[in-house]
Formats: sequence, C-alpha cells, structure tokens
Amino acid sequence: MKKVFLLICSLSIVFGLLPTTIVDAATVNPMTLLEKKFPRERVTVSKSVDLNGDKKKEHLLITNSGNFYLINSKGVIVLIDTNYYNEEEPTFHLLNISSKEKHVAITLDYLPSNTQLFVFKYQDGTLKKKLSIIGDVSINISKTGEIRQAWKNYFPEGGWDTAVAFYKWNSKKDKYIGSGELSR
Repeated sequence: MKKVFLLICSLSIVFGLLPTTIVDAATVNPMTLLEKKFPRERVTVSKSVDLNGDKKKEHLLITNSGNFYLINSKGVIVLIDTNYYNEEEPTFHLLNISSKEKHVAITLDYLPSNTQLFVFKYQDGTLKKKLSIIGDVSINISKTGEIRQAWKNYFPEGGWDTAVAFYKWNSKKDKYIGSGELSR
C-alpha cells in the first residue's frame, strides 16, 4: 500500500510539473502563437472575430509567405490556403449571412483595377472555400452579403463592355448562386 501511495504521489508531482498543452486563444497573442509554431512566418494581416457565435474569437492570419491560417478559439492552428500575396495587402471582410452564420471574404487588389475575391464558410472548426472570382473592373460586397462582380466582356472584333454578375448565398444548396452575366 505504501508503494502505491508513493507511486501516486510521484506521478502527481511529475504531471504537475509538466506544461499543459491546452491553449486559450483568447489569452494568447495569435501572432506570437503562429510564429512560435512556424518561426519563419511573419504575420502581415490579421483579424480576430467570433465566427461561430460561441463568444470566443477566432483569428485570421495571412503571412509574408502568402499562407492563410485560422487559429480557432481552442488555439489550434489550421492552414486554410496558400498564395495570398501581392503588392497590396489582402483585406479581410466579414459577411453576416444570418444571425447564426458568418462568412470570411478576402480581397486581393492588383493594380490598376483587378480584384480577386475568396469567400469561406466556417464549418467543422475550419474554413471551407465557397467562392473564388476575379473582377477585372471591380468587386463590391453589400452589407447583406451580396457580391457584385464587374468584369470585361471582350468583343471578338476588339474592345470590351462591362458585364455584371451577382452572387448570393443559398443556405439550402450550401453555395453561392450567380446571376447576371457570369464570367467564363
């Protein structure tokens, strides 16, 4: 019995001295957390927002190497996508689709007038890409989450006219539905 007691005491001391691996993302600087795990990454753009309504913030980070990361409210780092770099810094937009659903949009502006847009839905602890378009005239996002894409529709004989497409979220189909003149 004395050996069992000594074993339990020894184990409790050892486990008491070990660092815990559970991280509360709300108390840790997300940039520090990412740079600790990936020392070569430097955060260039970040945004903290509650995506799933649990009153805890998730962190969106884009690094100088063009990687897009999500750090969820439990401190888990997830690589979402790559190739998010250009001369201008990417911009995060939050789309309030409904009281229970938010989407993350990222715009990349390429001078003189091209804009690339990626839209993600927070699902199962990560972000799933739901839309990827380029507006070589412009892209606008309304407060209701509707996306307007203006692009150059070239004529076979030369020249072009502005074509406009609209994208609206359809929760039943779990995707953005386009209308108007959709780009090819």
